[in-house]
Amino acid sequence: MTEETKISADSSSNASGESARWSFLTANDYRVTKLVAAIAGLLGVLLAVATPLLPVQQRSTTLQWPQHGAIGNVTAPLVSFVPTSMSTAVPCSLAADLPAGGGVLLSTIPQNGKQAGARGLFVRATDDKLNMTVRDVLLLSVDRQAAQTNPHCVFELTGDGDGVTAQAVGMSGEGTRYSTDDTDMRPQIVGVFSDLPSSAPLEGLSLRADVDTRFVNSPTPLKLAAVIIGILMTLLSLLALGILDARDGRGHKRFLPRGWFTIRPPDVVVFLVLAVWWLMGGNTSDDGYNITVSRVTEEAGYAVNYFRYFGVPQDPFGWPYQVLSWMTHVSVSAPWLRLPAFLLGLLGWWLISREVIPRLGRAVRGSQAAIWSGALVFLAIWLPYNNGIRFEPLEAVGALLTWCAVERAIATRRLLPYAVAAIIGAFTLAVAPGGLMAVAVLIAGLRPVVRGIVSRRGRDGLLPMLAPVLAAGTSVLFMIFYWQPLMPLIEGSRVASEVGPTQEWWQEPVRYYYLILQTGDGTFSRRFGILIMFLCLVIAIFRLLSRNHPNGVARAPIWRLIAAMLGTMFFISFTPTKWTHHFGLYACIGASIVAATAAMMAPALLRSRSNRAFFASAVLLVTAVAATGTNMWWYVGSYGIPWWDRPIAVAGVRLGWVVLVLSGICALFGLWYYFRNDYVDDDKRTGYQRTGLNRFKVSPLPVIAGLVVLFMLLSFAKGAWTQRDSWSWAISNARALTGDECGLANDVLVESDPQGSILSPAAVEGRPAPSPRAALSGENTGFTPDGVPSSTLIDPVERRTSSSSTEEESQTALPTEEEVTGESENDDETATETATESTPPFSQVRLPYGLDPATTPVLGSYGATGTASVLTDWYQLPFAAGQAPEESPLLAVAAAGSIAAVNGLGATTAGRKLVARYARLGPDGRVIPVGAPQIPIDAMEVNAEWRTLRFPLAAAPPGATLVRLDVVDDGAAATEWVAFTPPRVPALRTLNDVVGRTDPVFIDWLPGLVFPCQRPMAVRNGVLELPDWRIMPDAEGTQRNSQTWMAGKFGGPLGITDALLTQTLVPSYLRNNWGRDWGALARYTPLVPDAQPADLELGYRTVNGLWTPAPMRSAGY
Repeated sequence: MTEETKISADSSSNASGESARWSFLTANDYRVTKLVAAIAGLLGVLLAVATPLLPVQQRSTTLQWPQHGAIGNVTAPLVSFVPTSMSTAVPCSLAADLPAGGGVLLSTIPQNGKQAGARGLFVRATDDKLNMTVRDVLLLSVDRQAAQTNPHCVFELTGDGDGVTAQAVGMSGEGTRYSTDDTDMRPQIVGVFSDLPSSAPLEGLSLRADVDTRFVNSPTPLKLAAVIIGILMTLLSLLALGILDARDGRGHKRFLPRGWFTIRPPDVVVFLVLAVWWLMGGNTSDDGYNITVSRVTEEAGYAVNYFRYFGVPQDPFGWPYQVLSWMTHVSVSAPWLRLPAFLLGLLGWWLISREVIPRLGRAVRGSQAAIWSGALVFLAIWLPYNNGIRFEPLEAVGALLTWCAVERAIATRRLLPYAVAAIIGAFTLAVAPGGLMAVAVLIAGLRPVVRGIVSRRGRDGLLPMLAPVLAAGTSVLFMIFYWQPLMPLIEGSRVASEVGPTQEWWQEPVRYYYLILQTGDGTFSRRFGILIMFLCLVIAIFRLLSRNHPNGVARAPIWRLIAAMLGTMFFISFTPTKWTHHFGLYACIGASIVAATAAMMAPALLRSRSNRAFFASAVLLVTAVAATGTNMWWYVGSYGIPWWDRPIAVAGVRLGWVVLVLSGICALFGLWYYFRNDYVDDDKRTGYQRTGLNRFKVSPLPVIAGLVVLFMLLSFAKGAWTQRDSWSWAISNARALTGDECGLANDVLVESDPQGSILSPAAVEGRPAPSPRAALSGENTGFTPDGVPSSTLIDPVERRTSSSSTEEESQTALPTEEEVTGESENDDETATETATESTPPFSQVRLPYGLDPATTPVLGSYGATGTASVLTDWYQLPFAAGQAPEESPLLAVAAAGSIAAVNGLGATTAGRKLVARYARLGPDGRVIPVGAPQIPIDAMEVNAEWRTLRFPLAAAPPGATLVRLDVVDDGAAATEWVAFTPPRVPALRTLNDVVGRTDPVFIDWLPGLVFPCQRPMAVRNGVLELPDWRIMPDAEGTQRNSQTWMAGKFGGPLGITDALLTQTLVPSYLRNNWGRDWGALARYTPLVPDAQPADLELGYRTVNGLWTPAPMRSAGY
């Protein structure tokens, strides 16, 4: 026997041995395999269903007071606002340690906090009464003298899941007992505060509160073992199902078809566009929201939504937030955080071009129009919706992967691919409600799968086939309930639903209504791809239902795509919110339908030239509707973008009208062709000639989609160029790739000392320098120190505070007339209201930025009759104009009222005159005026609000060393007034330098992504860390979004910060874009300066999945 023969014999022997080793799986008609598939699958299902009920180890946190053997103020702001249970006891005798006029013996909110009495517990002494109130409800009230001399008198209160009870122990009569089963009577706790001296006796004085930590959990060993065993059983059942599938005898199917990795021109285009967009494109609306939640997840112990909802989890399942949280340990730069969206975009197109289009038939896969239409419409949807860290990219690709697996199951007549589809679909559903698209895909492909199960029932049995599929579909429960038990998630879902916004299924048209509004939800870029997709959906349905079926088109897969789309539209109508952001989940399935439609409407399949002309007209009509929207992008994404505030127009001609005319021309051609068809030959009727100009005919869909995608890219290229000396996404991301990942924080310049930067009056022409007040008055007619309306705002948050009546408005209301039309009925409504305000005395004039009215002079013309004017005295510039150091580029003036200025768009707005005049001293000491008066830049454009007017010193006359203000109020209306303070030349520092990386910061949800180096205030053990700073978006975003969405009424952090802190606006500017309202920075000051963070008692408890401590609060404070 030769060596080769020996080797061959050994190989055969080994193969035979291996075959014999596993032969028990196929013996007796695969009996063992069937048992394994059935039993392991059922065990997987049972363990998955049991996982939510199994015990977890839960963090316990308790607040005890007094602390450290003394009475003192402590802070402990509960994220849930109210404790799960609490008890307090206050001896009445302690009232003797308070002044005769009374005071607070104990409270859970500082008495000077916003709406303190309406939210907290107060035990107060007045001059004659001792009272206990909770939420402005008087629970107990007794005579002070009798109570404080009674050694047995104690005010007690308990609150838990059964309600609230209170009693004055040792006292009798009316006002000594109270009881209610309303759990919402539990007071909000942000700490414990008292006017009692620290030396007061502690005996009998106590407050104990159990903090709500129901979401801070970890699995017990039992639960961990169940999860591991359940996963192993599920995998084992799937392996057995694969063996049963292989009984068909058709051998191994190639997993990836030939040509899967071949690079084609559309692939290059998609890759380049997505790569450029990854670095240059705009953000999505909720990027700041999601990244902030992710950054605080680790310390909080779960993905806490501390922007709203009383601290419930941001997502009931939350696994994408865990992934984002892990990513932040590597970097918080935008390119890194956007990387998953970029990679998912590449994967989505790869699946469309390699798996979906080939499945739709030879006519589709062979059509260049189909391939290019699919690619470009995919980009047209992906770019505006899916470039951030919202989770629509996961949903879109997850649904497409599910569809591919379902199609693989149908094509191979095997169940393992469908089980894999069930896993993918379940995990996609766990991302967000939009994952229901994956469920629609599973249902759309269910009929042929059921047919296959029925045909195999006699051979493999029903249970061995169904159990693994059920185990696969329920395996997501291991991930969802790994940390969380069942009841906390149910309670969190209840709170989120009751807080809202929650809209019913029949309000689903609102989502599409938002798409056509002139708001950020209805921009040109957001409309185009979605409207084209719906157009193609309708056309595809009609083409497939027509009597003349398109040749070479696989009708069944296309119908399943359509069913998935329609099913998704039905399912998401039951989701509680109706934002247009959710349209991003249609990117993959929608592009696939577009590709199929493009093929069916191409000349190869659609012979009628009239129908092709009508199709081109329809595409142009949809484009015209899209082009009537603005070119706005969310928040900082609009910086430098052309037409961000209005519909696209050139020389006054709107693009929408131009495209509409083109659509009408195509329709007329279609009519002409339709009536001519009876009088021409077939070649003429079809227009399918390749001679002369006919050689240059192309499908309209990819051309128009390509132009729209190009327009998006050019818009951001232009924005990057316009902002080349300031901030843009392109510049910021390029810096991030070099290690500077701090985003906007390095381009926002901050005044660290507004008071100290006020210019000193100058001594000129032999006269001594006047006093600050005399210098501001100068040559004055009609301006007075008290000429400022009392309603003048000093901070954008005052436009809509967390306690204002506007907070009562429904969060599900339809947009206002102003939002629909883009026009306001009264652009100066606030100013009109202020016209009736009484003029306050000078001492009551409020100044912005912490300026002290006692030392900072102010003049105003409110209430003046006739023309009022001021020409101030000269102020000394710290350096000559033209020689300004880099850190002092501006002359700034705090002003209010109607003032003519240059706005952020470079246009001069109407108003009263306030200009800066410059001069220099001559050799003989005389003042020599230089240059023309300088008009200010105003980033706010509001009348009844203090703001900073900016005079760039680079535009001041070179050599000027003196400046004065020339102010004239010649307005006849009472609402036309001007107020101002002395000019200042501040030394500016970057926000990154001022705020730093370690101070806790309350970052509003809109700007969260562009301030990655600032540390968000943390949540630890159910308690919110108090911030030192607050970063807000632009004034409109603060008013319309921050102050409503994050309001305490809805369980937001403003309900905590308003109770404990006051904020002072710090003047700030966007570098080299002085007219841009980038947002605002505020410094927090504690209402109770001596209050220290409370020491909490920490521990753990083991609870089962059905345990709940008490209902959470879900309405109001």
